[in-house]
Amino acid sequence: MAKALADHWAQRELSVSLLPPEAVLTTLLDVLYQASLLREEGDPVRCRVLFAKPDELTAYSVDEVSRLRVLPFAEPALLTPNNLRKLSAAAGFYRALMAVHMDEDGSLAIWGMVFTGTEWVNQVEGCRFEGVPLPPNLVIQASGPGHLIAAAGYSRVLETKNGQLLTEGFDPFQSEWLPERFNEFRRSLLQQLPKARANDHATQICNSFVRDAGQSVVRRVLRLVRDRRHGGMLVFLPDDPKNSNISSQWLRFRVQFKSDNSNLLYRRLILRLLNRALEVGRSRGMDLVTWGDYQRLRDDELTHIDDALIEFGHLLADMMNIDGALVLDRSFRLLGFGGEILGEKPVLQIHRALDLEANRSIVEPGDSAGTRHRSAYRLVNGLREAIAVVISQDGDVRFVAHHLGKLTYWPYLP
Repeated sequence: MAKALADHWAQRELSVSLLPPEAVLTTLLDVLYQASLLREEGDPVRCRVLFAKPDELTAYSVDEVSRLRVLPFAEPALLTPNNLRKLSAAAGFYRALMAVHMDEDGSLAIWGMVFTGTEWVNQVEGCRFEGVPLPPNLVIQASGPGHLIAAAGYSRVLETKNGQLLTEGFDPFQSEWLPERFNEFRRSLLQQLPKARANDHATQICNSFVRDAGQSVVRRVLRLVRDRRHGGMLVFLPDDPKNSNISSQWLRFRVQFKSDNSNLLYRRLILRLLNRALEVGRSRGMDLVTWGDYQRLRDDELTHIDDALIEFGHLLADMMNIDGALVLDRSFRLLGFGGEILGEKPVLQIHRALDLEANRSIVEPGDSAGTRHRSAYRLVNGLREAIAVVISQDGDVRFVAHHLGKLTYWPYLP
């Protein structure tokens, strides 16, 4: 993993000076891996380690303005699996990191604790984040037995599970086919935005802003469900304007929501967000408000709406704690959860995508995956406009869709 991490670090044009020599990096990863297999008071060891020199964080330890808090130890502790196990109880996974660096003799030592608070949990790639910032130093998370995530600050670089690098997969959010399925919903939202008045600046919201807002919610849901190690399924059904009750033909719900405006939570939130972003953009003379602009805008109301979107993501993840599928339509209308997929006709084969657009794929037996995956295949094979996202208990994620005339899945690697 050490060589692969160094390669990925260089590919992202991150400062190589922030990485230790390969032999030291190997030791660091090995100690974290061994610690992740231990238990403390019956619970698996979970911890985060920040590789940084004490003088790199000195300013944070005395700065009254910075929200990052650093507490140096009077005497450093040798970095060993057992010391990580003991200290992990005090440096809680969600609130703190253990600061590590090399001593003069080349050995690794834990020299302090760095407190970030819990806001980082809600941060996902490419999304607005107002939590405690981290420097771009190497951070290694031991998030479960044999599961390590290496990052530059909060930005994920490489992941390994049970000694295997997670390198085979794609980010379907970056594809053309997935956003295309939600085009009509995005257009309907943009059409509802108020036109500029005579004296207003002619500011517009970028179409990709709406796309990225929805994707950020789904990314957050996937990360939450993966972290909980429960598994689950998220299904997007095609919109049903003729009220033909597509969902009842394919699913039996544990809980089904009333078909009224009460289940349009996301639509109301995203319209509030777009309207406020438009107001702020106009007040600042912006011609076009993009998702990148939104991440940089500082506005109290935008922050409140963003918090509500985070809570909406947690709500969806909580519903996925129930066995069965959480089902939405393409406007993110909540249809129900605990959905049992009906039908008994098995899927004999499925294509595994070899690129984002599945222009290349290989055929696999339909029964080569578990029960949850097979039920998703059955649904999408029968209802070809549906999209299913299946999360295994071990954190494996697959996007399933009918694309280019083939039932296809994409292994997800964010």
